[in-house]
Amino acid sequence: HIYLTFQSFYYEELSKPVRIEHLEIFVNAAQTQSFTKTAQNMNMSQPAVSLAISSIEKQLGYQLFSRSRRKMLLTPAGRSLYNSLKSELNDYRTAVSKAKRIAMSEGQITLKVGLIGILAEQMMLPGLIRQFRKSRDTVNIEFFVESSPVLFEKLASHELDLVLSTPEAMPKFPDFTAYTIGKLKWCTLVPNDHPLAEKDLLSEKDLDGKDLVFLDLSCSSPLITLMQDRIEKNCKQSRIFFANNVVAQTMMVYTQQGLAIQPYTGPLDDDNCEVNGLKRVPLDVKVSSDLTLFTCKDVLNEHVLDLMNWLKAQKLG
Repeated sequence: HIYLTFQSFYYEELSKPVRIEHLEIFVNAAQTQSFTKTAQNMNMSQPAVSLAISSIEKQLGYQLFSRSRRKMLLTPAGRSLYNSLKSELNDYRTAVSKAKRIAMSEGQITLKVGLIGILAEQMMLPGLIRQFRKSRDTVNIEFFVESSPVLFEKLASHELDLVLSTPEAMPKFPDFTAYTIGKLKWCTLVPNDHPLAEKDLLSEKDLDGKDLVFLDLSCSSPLITLMQDRIEKNCKQSRIFFANNVVAQTMMVYTQQGLAIQPYTGPLDDDNCEVNGLKRVPLDVKVSSDLTLFTCKDVLNEHVLDLMNWLKAQKLG
């Protein structure tokens, strides 16, 4: 059996620690307030759930639930135990899952890449990474979406191997190597049945008076913020709404609560940028920048250098 080793769950009066399987049952029961639902959730019988809870109560020496015909409620002691346990068990599951992944990935290499979560990344990266890994199937790429300041902070501390962002977002005194992999342009995300979907090119005048969905400052890059400020200044008749990520922004367009301004790179008819029920129409503006890949100047990881050199050989800039 597996036993929980957290110090907070050892008791002087116990001859052995509580089984972690029983504690997971307890946490689920505390959330559902039903042994029947817990049995269904954990694919076990209701008597087995009851037996597990009784076992914990017997070991601890106090009741965790007050039982009645109508409802099963946590006792104050049970509530205290649940509040302490739920985060500890989550950490335990995460640690076990991470260790298992490492054990099963012997000989595998993982590179961590930070993204700012824009359309341009979705259009360019998937095909490139697939092509890169064809001859390097032991190299795995993990992606993390954060705001630009957080990404560069994690890059500097080597928590990330690479960051995809824009030059405007780079810290004032950089200690990074930068490589341009694409030119950023702008488009408007509109529902297929919207009148503007019939156009091949939009201007800021076309957007004036339309509800617009921007990304808020917590997730947008300096370039996106600059563009949104320009659009807001030139579209004085428009109402502005905000979303905290691209998924939420797209959902608002789906529900016809506004049009979204998004940066992109490459052709808009590419399969990677198709959205069911929505169309991306190019926007004619003079605000432009580069989609840039950053890494630390002192990077020694041969696989990071390999990816950077491979990207340079693609002549994407």
